[in-house]
Amino acid sequence: MQLKYVRHERIGFILWPRTNDLWHSHVGRLAQSKAGGEIVSAGFVEFGGATPRCFGMSESLGIASRDDDSDALAAQLGIMTPNVQLEGAAGGLPPEAPSRSEG
Repeated sequence: MQLKYVRHERIGFILWPRTNDLWHSHVGRLAQSKAGGEIVSAGFVEFGGATPRCFGMSESLGIASRDDDSDALAAQLGIMTPNVQLEGAAGGLPPEAPSRSEG
């Protein structure tokens, strides 16, 4: 199954089913309107095996996938690969929000 993705510098990866009805630019603009920041890469992702494979580019954004996208997405999803160590993985999980205590 193929999905589309955008990689936001603050949010991380946003994935959705590959369709012609929802473009990369739609999701990218929404992410930027909610979180600010930039879209750093975009393209398509396949889960043909145990790990994701990111490839291609977004025509609507004019941004391609990056060489480290597959490993960074695996890290965000918590999937171990030979190239990913979950702690300190470059471009991996965004910092966790501080927890709120209920009172």
